[in-house]
Amino acid sequence: MNWGKGLVLTLITFGGLMTWLVVKSIQNPEPLVTEQYYEQELKYQQRIDNTERANALSANVSMVPSAQGVRITFPPEAHSGSITGVLTLLRPNDPLADRQVIVAADTTGIFDAVTPGLVAGRYNALLEWSANGIAYYTEEKLVVP
Repeated sequence: MNWGKGLVLTLITFGGLMTWLVVKSIQNPEPLVTEQYYEQELKYQQRIDNTERANALSANVSMVPSAQGVRITFPPEAHSGSITGVLTLLRPNDPLADRQVIVAADTTGIFDAVTPGLVAGRYNALLEWSANGIAYYTEEKLVVP
């Protein structure tokens, strides 16, 4: 085989590989984490401040996942008032499995978020909550059994 045939085979192989990569990338689209990414970016500094306030508490918010949902336990200093918020469960590899739950904890600071149809696997749990009129933000990675 001479160098001309080798060059042609190399170019054909390269072209075939590039075509295969394009077809595979079209078949596997990467969804956005959220469709409202611009609005989320505008609130980013507020989220940083709320995260710092949550980290300054005596204990962190505890989120324990199960097949039926997530049990959220709030720090002791938040128990004196009403605790409300929104829990967003984002599944990175399947946006159809995302869930959003309204949080309203009892006087013991415990809330059981019942989410039927929760698929087993990894979730990003985003908890925006307020206690006694002060806003907090907590983010955790959860693995649902």
